[in-house]
Order: sequence, then C-alpha cells, then structure tokens
Amino acid sequence: MKRWMVFAVSVMFFICGCSRNGSYTVKTLIDEAETDYSTVYAQTLEFGGFENKEYQSELNEQLLGDVKKMGDEFDKTAQEAAETLPDGVKSTLNIKQRVTLNKNGIISFITESYTYLGGAHGMTVWIPYTINAREENPHRLELRELFKTEDDYIDTINRLIDELVEADPEKYSGLWAEPHINAEDHQNQFYLTDEDLVIFFPPYDLSYYAKGFIEFPIRRTELNGLLKEEYRIQE
Repeated sequence: MKRWMVFAVSVMFFICGCSRNGSYTVKTLIDEAETDYSTVYAQTLEFGGFENKEYQSELNEQLLGDVKKMGDEFDKTAQEAAETLPDGVKSTLNIKQRVTLNKNGIISFITESYTYLGGAHGMTVWIPYTINAREENPHRLELRELFKTEDDYIDTINRLIDELVEADPEKYSGLWAEPHINAEDHQNQFYLTDEDLVIFFPPYDLSYYAKGFIEFPIRRTELNGLLKEEYRIQE
C-alpha cells in the first residue's frame, strides 16, 4: 500500500536585481517525501519578472510538470524495484534545478535528476535549458542558435576542446572516445555561465561512470567573433 509522508515543504526566494542587469526573480520550491519503498527530494525553480508573462507561465508550468512526471514515473518503477531490494533499502529520486546564468535577459539552468533503484550505483541525468527571455518568442535554445552562422562554430568549439584537453591531461585522462561535438547530436549538451559556454558529456559517453559528467568550459571571449551579439562577453 502506498503511504506518502511529507516531511517538509518549504519556499525560498532568491531575488536578483531585475531592472539593473536584466536578471529575473527565482523562487525555489522544495518538497521531500517518503513511502514504504522510496524517498523523494524535489527542488523546482519558478521564474518571475519576464517581459513575456505568457511564456513565463508556460515555462513555470513546464518545469513543475516535468518534475511531477519524473516523480510519477519513478514511483511506479520504485514499487516494482521494492521486491528485489534488500530489507531496509529504498529507491531514491533526487531532483535539483540550478541556475548557472541569470543576466542581461539570458537564463541558463539545469534540471539534474538522480535515481537509485538498486545495483552498484544510481543514474544521473542533466536536462539543460538556455533561454533568451527578451526575444519576441522565447524558447529553449539549441547550441546553433547562439551563433551568427552555422559554418564555423563546430570546428572552433572542437579545436578549443582539444586545447583544454592538452592543457590539463590529468583532468581529461581515461577518455575512450574523442570529445568532439557535431551539429546533429549535441545541440542540447551545453549551458552558459557568466564567462563560459560549457559543453558537457554524460557518464559513459566518453568514460566510465565514476568519471561523472565531463565538462569543457570554453571562454565566450574566445567565441566572440562567432557569437550573436546578445551572447558575447564584452572585453
């Protein structure tokens, strides 16, 4: 029998000066719960201050809906896994959404979910979002949309990734595949920070699980000639 026991529901506000640097308010909703067979921690972001209120509402509903869908799917699987787990061991779902950039109308954040259903280790998935909230029709951007043309950026990014590997061979040791991107398969494996465009590869893409996500932080100043104006760093 399913018995949910909600331990805590809390709300925290992080206010970012909207009028000065084009950043937006972010509210973090936290929900923790437990059943006979599982534990759940879910952290959901809620944005405010967008010029486009309709899109703001759509985005917040989508983020909340994504977390709910993850929870529903996990609950069903956790019930099935309960029969195979040792006594006292429960399945785990841990969802966190974290902002990596909130400036000049550009928002970049990651939904990170960790699921454990038995076995040697769990599995972590990242879903990145980058949004230009000042666009007439804001949407989740693909990597190609940051650049003026699609002619040169792939080769340039791969060259800069090679330079990062060469500069820090210890950090990037143990790779079993070349850490290069292409225009078809890697359009949603990035996020932005104040200074960088970060290209990432999930566990097992380039190396063993314990290596985790392998990230390549590329200075946006090195891409300024290729980036659209709104995504450049002013030197």
